[in-house]
Amino acid sequence: MDEIIITAGEMSEALSTIAAKLLSVDIVTSDGFQVMLEEARRLKRVPGALNWTMEIDRDSAIVFTETFDKNDDIVIPKITCAGITVEQVQHDRPPFTALDIALEVEDSDRNPVSRWHVDWANTQGGITQSGPLVHLQYGGHRPGHRATDHPLKVPRWAHPPMDVLLLCEVVAANFYEDQWETLREDQNWCAAIALGQRLCYSAYLRKMLSGMSVRSKTLLHSMWASSWAL
Repeated sequence: MDEIIITAGEMSEALSTIAAKLLSVDIVTSDGFQVMLEEARRLKRVPGALNWTMEIDRDSAIVFTETFDKNDDIVIPKITCAGITVEQVQHDRPPFTALDIALEVEDSDRNPVSRWHVDWANTQGGITQSGPLVHLQYGGHRPGHRATDHPLKVPRWAHPPMDVLLLCEVVAANFYEDQWETLREDQNWCAAIALGQRLCYSAYLRKMLSGMSVRSKTLLHSMWASSWAL
């Protein structure tokens, strides 16, 4: 399979497209749109870079428009990104050295309702965190709301990497399905999402396929952090 290389300039263009499309169908707020646009502008300053970062601070989150839960109470989805570091030097694993991106949902008073994050297994002192190399986890820390921290750090679900583009589509599809049904037919939207898919899924899917061909090891074992070439 050909190597997948995504430059900072390509990501900048895709992020700008997704931001504009979300704003056009009233999914993201104007402030959230500006946060995405500013990150796109920063990436555009180094258009040919193969190694680059993305960061969305909690104090400047991508805020989506008000929507409703099953009880018709207002909820507000937000995306934060403590840090994604892309280094496209190894093609036998996803091209990240750091990945921490979260979907947070608040009520109308800005109190936390729920939080999920996609994370990269930490390595400290040569010891790698137990669990899948890339995992989906419920809960996490909310500054100012530590009393609401979920008591468990497990389970860590095996999950492909996600960037801002892909998590934006998850939010659109789950919280604003009617608008997403329009967006998913838009070829510019699809092209931008496809770039995120290539970045995040290519090496991960290759690892899954190779793991499925080994009968002496379960697929989950293959996706465990210790089974990757770290």
